[in-house]
Amino acid sequence: MTANRDQRLLAIGSDVRLILAGFGLLLAVGLVSGIGVGLLSSRQLARVPDMQAQPASEHASMGEGVNEAWDRLRQIAQLDWRAVVEPRAVADAGKAQQKDTRAQSAEVAPINPEEASRRFAEVRQLSPHRTALRAQTDRTVDAMLRKFEQEGFDLADLRSPGGHLEVPRIFLAALPIDIADVNITEKRKRAFIKVMLPHILRENERIAANRERVERLHERLQRGATLAARDDAWLRQISDQYGLDEVDTAELLNRLDVIPPALALAQSIEESGWGTSRFALLGNAVFGQWTWIPGNGIVPENRPDGETYEVQRFRSLEQSVAAYMRNLNSKSSYREFRDKRASMRARGDDLDSYQLAGQLHRYSVRGADYIRTIRSIMKSNGLEMFDGSRLADEPSPLFSNIDFFGKS
Repeated sequence: MTANRDQRLLAIGSDVRLILAGFGLLLAVGLVSGIGVGLLSSRQLARVPDMQAQPASEHASMGEGVNEAWDRLRQIAQLDWRAVVEPRAVADAGKAQQKDTRAQSAEVAPINPEEASRRFAEVRQLSPHRTALRAQTDRTVDAMLRKFEQEGFDLADLRSPGGHLEVPRIFLAALPIDIADVNITEKRKRAFIKVMLPHILRENERIAANRERVERLHERLQRGATLAARDDAWLRQISDQYGLDEVDTAELLNRLDVIPPALALAQSIEESGWGTSRFALLGNAVFGQWTWIPGNGIVPENRPDGETYEVQRFRSLEQSVAAYMRNLNSKSSYREFRDKRASMRARGDDLDSYQLAGQLHRYSVRGADYIRTIRSIMKSNGLEMFDGSRLADEPSPLFSNIDFFGKS
């Protein structure tokens, strides 16, 4: 028994010695490895300054490239796309608007349509949901609506019994820059109508004034009277404007007449998507009129191959409205429209926007579908109530295309 116990003790002792030896070996290896790694690290650290000094120029050039890229993005974001339409106005605005150093450094020179189209494509890639990007943060829907409210322009006035809306004489040369980004449908609709209605009413005022003068001259000619040289020259000029080869006061009266506001509003809504289209924001083209003069318009993205037409751009909304009304009042395509309007006049009836819309089947290639759409827009938005609106007698400040809320 004693011998066996001694043998077991000896075996345990040898196992302990082996374990201790193993620990010692591990410690020795760890110590040697640590010293080796330390030596290698010190050598690498000693070489670091040389490694950093060698590619310094490469890092600098890379930094310059990144800075150039960011500068390009900032220039795109701050590009005023009115430069496509009215470069002189943009240049004047840049001089008057010296707000900070960054804005001054991003001043954009007038550009040709091809360059503008290329830059616009870049912007669409960066922000596909934003149709136009400009730097002026104060030219917004909210700022415009506040100004109209200060002037007492409330569309709800028309809904009062016997109410006749008097519209302030505030004329914005362009749509608010963020109208396409307004997610509240009712707010966007209200903003668009408040921008367009004053222009429509003012152009109708001008047409009505010219019509009254033609009526007086027509009566004098019917009596056999001789017109003064000044009146004769004016008749020749306005006849030419409305597509007549010679003076014919009877035909001129058929052409020289107002467009009911509800109809004009409905067509501008349909053609511009409530002011959110690329053509409306870049070229004040709210009625979708075409031009075949290269460079005078904006090329549609999905224009069929072989076609050369462009969507006509205008310097201001005022010019766009005037061109639209002259188009309906002079082109042979809308003879039926003018005859229908003249028959209403002859009966002493008010001009009916809904009925007159039925004569515009040649305004769009969609024909009858287009007429149904226009009538649906009028009915669903209650636009016919605007046919009884008028501009206020007291003139308000006229807002220009250079300073959105500045007097001119």
